[in-house]
This record gives sequence, C-alpha cells and structure tokens, in this order.
Amino acid sequence: MKYALVMLTCAMFFAMIAPVSAAEEAFPGAPGFAGVLSQYAAYVLPESDRATADKLNRALREAQDASRRATNDDERRAADSKRADAAGQLLRLLDACPRTIPVEMTGEQKTLAAPSPVEMAAETGALLFRVVAGKGAPRAVTVDYNMATQATSRVRVQVAPDCTTWVLLTLNNVPSFTSYIDVEFSAGGGNTAILPLPLVAPECGTFAATILSDDTGKPTPAMVRIERRLDGRQFGPSNAIDFAAQFENQGNPGPERRTNHTGSAAGSFWVCPGPFSMQLGPGDYRIVIARGAEHEVILDDFSVSPRDVTSRSYRLRRWIDMRNRGWWSGDGHVHSQIVSDADADRLMAWAKAEDVHLNNIPKVGDISRTYFEQRGFGPKYYVVEDDYILTPGQECPRTHAELGHTIHMNIRNMIRDTGQYYLYDVIFDAVHAQGGLSGYCHVAWEGFHVHRDMSMNVANGKTDFVEVMQFGKLGTALYHDFLNMGFPITAFAGSDVPWGGSIGEVRMYAYLGKKKFTAENWFDAVEKGHTFVTNGVMLDFRVDEAVPGDSISVTDERPLRVRARAFGDSKRAVPTKLEVMVHGDAYKSVESSDGDKTELYLDFDIASGHGSWIAAAAEGSDGSRAQTTPIYVIRDGFRFWKHEDVPELVQKRLTSLGEIEQFVADAQRQNAAGEVEDNRPIKQLAIQGPALLERVQAARSLYAELLRIADAEGPARAAR
Repeated sequence: MKYALVMLTCAMFFAMIAPVSAAEEAFPGAPGFAGVLSQYAAYVLPESDRATADKLNRALREAQDASRRATNDDERRAADSKRADAAGQLLRLLDACPRTIPVEMTGEQKTLAAPSPVEMAAETGALLFRVVAGKGAPRAVTVDYNMATQATSRVRVQVAPDCTTWVLLTLNNVPSFTSYIDVEFSAGGGNTAILPLPLVAPECGTFAATILSDDTGKPTPAMVRIERRLDGRQFGPSNAIDFAAQFENQGNPGPERRTNHTGSAAGSFWVCPGPFSMQLGPGDYRIVIARGAEHEVILDDFSVSPRDVTSRSYRLRRWIDMRNRGWWSGDGHVHSQIVSDADADRLMAWAKAEDVHLNNIPKVGDISRTYFEQRGFGPKYYVVEDDYILTPGQECPRTHAELGHTIHMNIRNMIRDTGQYYLYDVIFDAVHAQGGLSGYCHVAWEGFHVHRDMSMNVANGKTDFVEVMQFGKLGTALYHDFLNMGFPITAFAGSDVPWGGSIGEVRMYAYLGKKKFTAENWFDAVEKGHTFVTNGVMLDFRVDEAVPGDSISVTDERPLRVRARAFGDSKRAVPTKLEVMVHGDAYKSVESSDGDKTELYLDFDIASGHGSWIAAAAEGSDGSRAQTTPIYVIRDGFRFWKHEDVPELVQKRLTSLGEIEQFVADAQRQNAAGEVEDNRPIKQLAIQGPALLERVQAARSLYAELLRIADAEGPARAAR
C-alpha cells in the first residue's frame, strides 16, 4: 500500500493531555492540529474536504479566542459549544480520510510490518496516523522531525493511553532516493509500537535567479520570498543573509523577516544580497521580489523538474523616483551591531534591498549596560556605498516603566551618564552641542510612558522629532496634542529592527531639493522639519512656497495657497484618500476608488487666520498611510496652537507630570525603607529624584504660562 505525502514546514505543536473544559474533552489538541492540517497539509485530505478543513480551523480558533475573552458562564458555554461542534466535524473528516495510516497498540512493545515505500513529492512532507490505544475520547498532536538535524532515524511520538490519537507528522529535509525511519509511538507503561517507514524522495532540480536594479541594470540586493504552490511553504534564497549574531539574539533575530509591509509586499521576506542558485524539489513555485516602497513588486511563477535547471533574470521597475523630486528616504531606527566590515556589508545589503538611503543605527543603552555595539561615531564611522549610508547613533537614555525611550542621530560620541540617567534633557543638550538631533521613539503607539518625559522636554524646546510611524502603523494622537499646544516638532519614522520586520517598512523622506545627497544634508533637512513619513503611498505638500517644517509669517489676514499631491502605482497601490488637515482636523479632502487613478491632487486657498499648523495625509489602496510634518503659519501676536483646546491639552500634560511625581515618591519611599539596595534602577531613580522633580516643577510653570497666554489671546482672537 502506498501513501502520498504532503510537503510542508510547520512549527512544533504540543497537545495538552489534561482537558481544561468539557468541550476540550471531545478532542483535545484540535485547534493546533487543524491549523497545521489546513494551512500546510490540506491535501492529505480529499480535494473535496480541503475547504471544509479550512472552515473548521477558523471555527476552532474563533471558539478558542471567544473562550479566552469570556467574562461569564454563558459566554464560556457558547464558546465551548462552538468548539465541540467544530471538533466533532473535524473528527468525522479525519475518520473518512483514505490516506490515514492506521496503527494498533496492543499494550506491549512490538514492531509493526513496514508498508510499501512512502513516495514523497519533495524533500518535505507529512503523514497522517490514526493511533488506537483504547476506546477513550480521541486527541490530536502534531510532530515535526528534521532529518538534517537529527542524529537518529527514530522518530518518537508520545500518544495518549487508552484512546485514539490522531498524529500529523511533518518530515523535513528528507534525502533524495530511499531513506528509512522508525516511528515509535509510546503510550506509556511499556505500550509501544514501532512502525518502520521507507521514504522515497525525488531528485531535486536547480533554480537560478538574478535580480537587476532599474537604475543601473546591474545585480542588486532585494527582498525575496519563494513559495511552493502545492502546500504554501515559504522560504528564502540559498544566499539569504542571517543577522542573528548582529542582533545579539534580540527581537526577531532570524533570517526570515516577518515584515509589516502592505499589499503585494506584505508577508515574510529574506534579504537576498545578489544572484543565487539553489536546489528545489520538483514542482510549481512562485518567487516574490520587492525592493522598498518606490518599486513595483515582482511575482513570477516557475516550475522545477528533477535534474533540470530553471533560470530567471528579473529587473525591478521603479514606479516613482522620489530622489528626482528632491526627497530622500531614511529609516531612523535600525538596530544592529557593526563591529566589522562583514557586519557593515550585511547591513548595507539590507538597506539596498529595501532601497533606504539613510539608515540611523543606534547603539542602545539602559541604566545597567549597552547593546548593539558600534565601531565608533561620527563621519569617520559612516558606511557609504553609492548613495546609501549607515550612520551610528544612540537609543539612550531609555526606561520602560518611567519615561520612555529617546533616540539620537548625527552624534560624534555616545553620550551616557548613569548618574543623571533620568534627566533626559542633559543628554538632549549634549547631543545638540555635538550638532546632533534628539527625539523620542515609539510615540506612534505611546510606548513605555513616553508622554511623561515629552511633557517636559518637548515643552522646553529640546526635542527635534518624534517617531509617529512604526510597525506598519501611523499614530499621531500624542504628536498632534503637542502641535496643538504650539510646539513645532518633526515627524519621524523608524522600523525598530529587529523588533520590526524590515528596514524601511516604515520610512521617512527628507526634502533636500537640489542639494547633493549626503548625511550632513539629510540631517539638516530633518532638523528643519522637511519630512514626511510613509509605508507606501507618497506625498508632496506646499503652502505658498513653503515645504513641510517651514514657517510662514503673516502680519495680517491673507490667503495662502495650499497644494497637496498623493502618488501611487496601479500595479502596487493607488491613493484612495488625500487630506489636508488644520490643527489635526480635516479641512479638505479628495477620495477615489478608481484602481487606475495613480494621483490625487488638492489646490485651494485658505485664510491665514490667527495662525495654525497645516499638514497633508494620504491613504493607499493597500492600507498604507502617509503624513507630513506641518507647515506652520505664524501670525504676529499669536501662537499657532489650537486655542480652544489648550486647557484640556495642558491638563493632560499636568496629569503626566503627576505620574512622574508619583513614581519618584514611590522610589524614594522604597529607598528610605532599604528595599532597593539590589535594584540599581530604582535606587538611582530615588537618588536622581530631586533633580527630576525640579524639572517637573519647571514644566508646571511653563504650562501655567501657556494658560496665561491663552487667556490673553482670547479677546484678541474674538475681536478679529
């Protein structure tokens, strides 16, 4: 008898032996089992049952989530009932499967008769077993076995005693021709069955690919994913770069980059540094090639035959070249150790693969130590190839539970003083003295209580930028709050690799105009606020002749000409909405559902009023977002703030300052009680607390002055 195998790669799943609810007693392990079966091994089932398997997988996951969220017995019973129904249907599906390998366990150790050789479609595949050890309620497990990393040919599978266990066994890296494994099923108490399995895997073929730059026609690094059509397995090219050592095993250190890209560029990719040739099992495949937001994504289907060579050459097409418009891309937040030329070469290949021109590589610190070592700081340690640059920076100081994370660019030396670690303004001043730029990370999702220190150091004018785009999301609520109090600040984006998916999955563009692209000119543009952030759709924005970050001074009421443009590509994503906002509120917008319309445009006049901040934002058909730093309209005698919201906005900041006062008081109480002698961060917080509270008081005075100014402006605003 012959059994067809399925090709797949899956993670190890472990079944729970003890039931946790009445519904799970019906089929423990079903959700994980159904996920592997439907996503990677569906064709162990008859073709007519595969859609049903996918439906049951969703139902089991939904029931599992509903059970976790349940807040009362009725909700739990409803979730358990849904799970039991889906589990019952899954059991019936498996019982009817003609490709099941039956295993009978008799209560003693025995070796079963070997079946006919199992013919594999490629080097990876799956087997479905029905292991009967008794008449109890059935269970399910999935097991993963990699023949390239195991020193033994015995595959050990633990099954439940006194019942039927459904086992989905994944085999990876099975050598060509005939191999032999022994699958040992153990139910405990000496009840063991050993099934010898001969495996026959076909010979591989070769796939060779060269990826060319649209700019030069020469080979270029790119982001690559190869998909096996039959089972959906994804993997990288044979020369994919592994950054694990440079990532110090933090974040996601693996070569598979689970990106936050959108649309056709979404999903996992591997960094491919150049042409490659690799062995693949026979079958149908798709290669997906991406190179950042300005290029179309290539999707090409190909086939591989045993002992044959399939060759392809691909040229990535730019749908837009923002450099020609004066805009140069950057990622302000890329973590990686660079202590050798080899480190630099690998990271540079990634920057080129995503077409990101300026990459800030911050060395990271906390109060105890530093991470992501760099060879040095300043221009001497820049890595420059063509028009791509890696520049060392720092993410320090950073506190998770107190004040948030800061990030700095264009520094000449790392600045670190643990004796003043909670006094972020000290570092900001030192960075500025070096000619560098300082800002805050994770503002997009208001991470690590960043609003607290922002309430001091944005207000006192020490902050250049804030990170409003990260992990594929644009988050501007906190950013807008500070703008609406009249504090100019630049929009900044950073991927936060290796916690993020890929360099440039969110990016910022700096406007250099006709200036030559250099690190110095790029940093100068960021300092001036000439930026927008995006993860796909592109923007251009002007008020009169001003670009983002500029200020327009007016002495009296006059019209201002506003021009905004959003760009997209019909083969990737088109703009679906373009909006001009004033004080964060939509002022004028245009929308489109036309998949062939690659540009949206607004051109109108707006009154200067008492002053304001004006920005443009866009959305793409792939879910991408973009937003500019504002253009500031400054009217003599007035702040550009959202005057009517000032009392509410100030109260938010006073609440943040109160939180600082509270955690300082807690640290000082613990220190006085002798409770933190072995807790250096809290000990130092208590010691530095008085200086930090001085800064809190200075901020309170500043906000009191803002309220006074708002009251003073009121009559003048009402009179005009």
